[in-house]
Amino acid sequence: MRLDHISYAATHDQLVDVVQRIGSRIGSAFTDGGIHPRFGTRNFTLALKNGHYLEVVCPLDHPAADASPFGRV
Repeated sequence: MRLDHISYAATHDQLVDVVQRIGSRIGSAFTDGGIHPRFGTRNFTLALKNGHYLEVVCPLDHPAADASPFGRV
């Protein structure tokens, strides 16, 4: 098994604040990963070393979110 990223789940209302707060503390900016209709989520990512990354993800008000692990945050 290979670990390539760590996910931090937030609510939709907290997403931007969490991304800004973590980015500020780390000293790097996140990239908007967009909306993922298949999963009913939206995310931001922060590239780390060796192809690893940190993801902040939130569920959306979308039917697919009900079946997604992050849809049950």
